[in-house]
Formats: sequence, structure tokens, C-alpha cells
Amino acid sequence: MRLQTEGIVLSATRYGDNRLIVNMYTRQEGRRAFLVRLAAKSRGRFRSSYFFPLTQLELVFDSLHSGDELCYLTEARLAYVYRDMYADIRKSSVACFLAEVMGRCISQAEGAPWFYDSLAAALRGFDARRQGVSDFHLFFLLALAGFLGVYPSERKRAEDAYFDLREGAFVPEPPSHRDYLDACQADDLAMLMDARRQSADGFPEANLFPSGRRQALLHALADYCRIHAGLDQGFRTLDVLEDVFR
Repeated sequence: MRLQTEGIVLSATRYGDNRLIVNMYTRQEGRRAFLVRLAAKSRGRFRSSYFFPLTQLELVFDSLHSGDELCYLTEARLAYVYRDMYADIRKSSVACFLAEVMGRCISQAEGAPWFYDSLAAALRGFDARRQGVSDFHLFFLLALAGFLGVYPSERKRAEDAYFDLREGAFVPEPPSHRDYLDACQADDLAMLMDARRQSADGFPEANLFPSGRRQALLHALADYCRIHAGLDQGFRTLDVLEDVFR
């Protein structure tokens, strides 16, 4: 069966001399893996530059039935040409980190067009930004948590000074386990959630935090996504992102 959709590249791994296995999040089919034959010369069908992290593509692929583990990509063209995503070290570092987080946290084999469209639009807006770059990935992680069905509960009482990462809720006392945010970090999370709630698209052009607080909140949100996705290990690109925004 031949299918057509749009997709965002999550990862690409060499398979032999001139092939790639490319993981994408697609608009109609959810998470899919594709076998791609690269062009040996300029006349070939696919260039490796099509498969950088978070590249947005229009796809045509062959699949025996929806949900096949590996599909064969027959056509691909750029759905959007980024201007700065790969030229700006800050934006390219964010792209690599978010692609890894999505690739490891999203396992759904069914599409969610509303979520795909919001992510695609957010990434295009991020590419075009000249300011408000530093906190974008924090808002992105909140959006991803919402898609995964684990968006943090709003703080409703002033006495709820801590945030329980396992329960996804603000609580009045530190939990008995270690996966929680202290009062200062919980305040920053509440501030981030409030800024997102007041934004029309959920990705405001805001730099809310100085470097140290941003790094702490980034680790907290990365741990939050990791815990609720059932992952044992953290994200390897997180250290690179930290260095860039230090």
C-alpha cells in the first residue's frame, strides 16, 4: 500500500554503504521507521541533508499495511526549508536535543494531526526567531508532556510548595522519594506553565530565567518526560545543550 503524509525527522542511522534507517514522527501515521537509499551521485533520489534532526518532509512510502515496522521511502521533498536551524549553534543544539527526546518518548503508531501541526508550526517559528530562543525547549517539553497525557497539574494552593515529578502535581511537603522539585524549582515550573497558558500558541518568545535556573528546570523537565515515558537512562544530548546555553 502506498501512503502519503508529512514527517519530522527524529534520527538517522547508517545501514550499509548508501542506506539509512530514518525514524520520523509523521502526521498521519505517528512514529514510523523508513529504509532510505541515499544518492551515490547528485542525480540520485535522496540526499543525506534531508534527514537532519527535525527536518520537515513531505513523504510517499510503501507499506504492506499500516503499522509495518520498516517502510520503504519512495519520495521525499522538503515541506519547509529552515533558514537558521542548522547554522545557529543554539538552534541546532536544541534541534538535536528535542529530536532525541521525541524519538525516545513517542512510541505511538497512530497519527495525531493536531499535535503534529502544532509542533511543525512551533519549529518554523523557532527557526525564524531573532530573540526569545533560550527557553523555547522548555515550552516544547511541556507541550510534549501534554501530548503524552502527563501535563503537570496546575498549582491551586499557595502551600503546595513542591512538585512531585512522579505524580505530576504540586504538593505541600517533599515526597518520600527523590523525584521532586524543591520550592524554588517548583516556583519556576509554575512560572513557565503560566507563561505558556497566557501565550496564544503555547511557545512564547520569552527568556524567563537566568542560566542557572534554566539549566535546573531543563533537567527537571527532561527527568519528568523520562520518568513518564518509562525510560531508564537520561538524554545524551542534554550535556551539549547545557554547554551551549551556559
